[in-house]
Amino acid sequence: MKKNKTLIDNLEEKEKVPVKTATIVGMISIALNLILGISKIVIGRIMDFSSVFSDGVHGTGDVLTTIIALCSIWIAARKKNSKYNYGHERWSSLFGIVLAVILFATSLTIITEAIESLIPAGDTLRHGTAVSDVVVGTPLFYVSLGLSAASVLLKLIMFFVTLYGAKKAHSTAMKADAWHQNVDALSSIAAIVALLGYYWLPENNILDPIFSLPIALMVIFIGVETFHKSAMELTDHAIAPEKMEEVKKSLSSVVPLEKVKLIRSRIYSEKFYLDIFVLLDKKTSLEEADDLSDKIKEKLFSDFDDLKDAYVLFEPDDEKHWEQEETLH
Repeated sequence: MKKNKTLIDNLEEKEKVPVKTATIVGMISIALNLILGISKIVIGRIMDFSSVFSDGVHGTGDVLTTIIALCSIWIAARKKNSKYNYGHERWSSLFGIVLAVILFATSLTIITEAIESLIPAGDTLRHGTAVSDVVVGTPLFYVSLGLSAASVLLKLIMFFVTLYGAKKAHSTAMKADAWHQNVDALSSIAAIVALLGYYWLPENNILDPIFSLPIALMVIFIGVETFHKSAMELTDHAIAPEKMEEVKKSLSSVVPLEKVKLIRSRIYSEKFYLDIFVLLDKKTSLEEADDLSDKIKEKLFSDFDDLKDAYVLFEPDDEKHWEQEETLH
């Protein structure tokens, strides 16, 4: 037995390709965020454009959320062991909670800065400082616009790419990071509008804080959705009724539904478990029951790639066992 195993070796076999895909996506996202973020910070500081500088700080900080999402994927995909008999997927849900809290903090910061910017301080607003004609229209001004425009395009591309990686890895945390990328694109649009505002409102450019507020509300919405989904995963919430109907339809091709006494389900991170109680004739042999169990599992696993595991339990088909539990019908 090898003592020095690589990170890939420690992953579940079926998770290796999705994890590799998500890792590549995450690393590209980190590189792009660093390049764009640092460029905006430098130019925003030189030109004294608060909107560009803030957008750069926000973009650079997004590297942390991507790292958290990647860590959750790698930990969740690790093999089962004596301490974690059911795997490590719960960690993905925990990291989803962490990212939701980060999204809440981000939205609070945006709202606070926007309100402060809208409060008059002397004859100007914090983000509404008059900009001379020498600054507006200079090469660096257009570089700032170009960076913000490039950021919008790249963030939208990364949104779809990251969402693809999240689906491949079945990661709630990475899905939250994908939506965060989408919000960042809107943030960059707000930065563009704010920069153009120096043409229209050179003495009192209040466009930046005004456009920041709806973005903050969107961040809160995504945070609430991420928190709710992660909380459902951590509390063994049942799958949606629509999903249960799909499970029943899949089962009906193997065993008559009138023989299915009860189906229990619970969400486990991005996957789910099933407990299926089936009533069998008392004359059914152990080999026949085992063969039926294999067929049920084979059908379910082929129809649902997010099924973590299924347990099939058989009981005698008599009145006593029908009355023990609430039936499917």
